[in-house]
Amino acid sequence: MKKKFFIGAMALLSVFTMALTSCDNNDDDPTTNGNIEFKDMEFGHDNEKVGTIGDDLHLECKITSSSKITGINVTLVKDANNKVEQSYTDKKYIGVRNTTFHEHLDLPETLSEGEYECTITVTNAEGAVKSIKEKITLKKKIVDPNAPKIENLKVNTMEGTPNGKLTITANIETKDPVDEVEIEFHGDKEYEMEVDGFKGKSGSFTFTKEITIPAECQAGEYHIHFTVKDNKGRETTEEIEDFIIK
Repeated sequence: MKKKFFIGAMALLSVFTMALTSCDNNDDDPTTNGNIEFKDMEFGHDNEKVGTIGDDLHLECKITSSSKITGINVTLVKDANNKVEQSYTDKKYIGVRNTTFHEHLDLPETLSEGEYECTITVTNAEGAVKSIKEKITLKKKIVDPNAPKIENLKVNTMEGTPNGKLTITANIETKDPVDEVEIEFHGDKEYEMEVDGFKGKSGSFTFTKEITIPAECQAGEYHIHFTVKDNKGRETTEEIEDFIIK
């Protein structure tokens, strides 16, 4: 009888210990909180954790939730006078259980340089709240007066489809010959393409080019980045926001 009681007590203790261990492991996991999980986080391009004041900060992560997502909020804080907050209510994020969060947080020129804490917070229909945090360094934009200048960047339409045609125009001025022109579509992922026909150009000229939207682009909202680099390695990037791929 005593032997049976001892074995039963040990079994109960094992179950209790496993339960505690399970809870501890869940608390120690920085990316999981019950029913919200983050994966493949990126803070800044290539996860470099650096932003330029006056530009924007690339943020991306995969979010999985056991119930519908009800809110996504981002804060970037250094102190009471240097902070940015943005809530995202797009249908691609709200009311779904799985999504890829990809946004570019504007960094006003009023922000000061230094270390900031960036927090992405997700809530769901079950009332769960989960945040991920990362330290971000913000630096002032260094303007090289000899770098290429881009003005009047435009597209002929603000909507397109994968493999569809899109015409981009811009006024470009360079002191040194162009080495390359690159166009990037920033949406669910980043899609890059180099543009032929402008290498070696210098001075003031008008860029006009019909391009093919990358076939891999998924439906959604994109930022189009347009970069001109000269043969001395100086480069300038301008962008078009809110371009829609259907």
